[in-house]
Amino acid sequence: MNNNIFALIALVLLTLAALPAAADDTHVMMPMDGKVVSESYLGTGKIDSVDAKAGKISLSHETIPGLEQMPKNMSYDVLNGALLANLKQGQNVEFKLIEVRKGKYMISDIRVAK
Repeated sequence: MNNNIFALIALVLLTLAALPAAADDTHVMMPMDGKVVSESYLGTGKIDSVDAKAGKISLSHETIPGLEQMPKNMSYDVLNGALLANLKQGQNVEFKLIEVRKGKYMISDIRVAK
């Protein structure tokens, strides 16, 4: 029994040690459902509304390359509410979407377009 506990602790420590290696610029992350996310999709659009308290943003966006999404108005959750801090209705933005579970997309990065 003690050997199993030590083996489990060692496995957990090795897993935790590997996490910083996964934090490179590819934005690999582990969402709540446990599925590893490695694909992202870049899009452009215009902000219709921002709800920083709820961590949501509504965008009218162009076609997103790599996704079967045509231009439309959509509301998205954001990975980190701090991303919404300086965004305002009417701004043109560039954003990165990740699929956090089958058919559910979240904004992992967003910035005002130049």
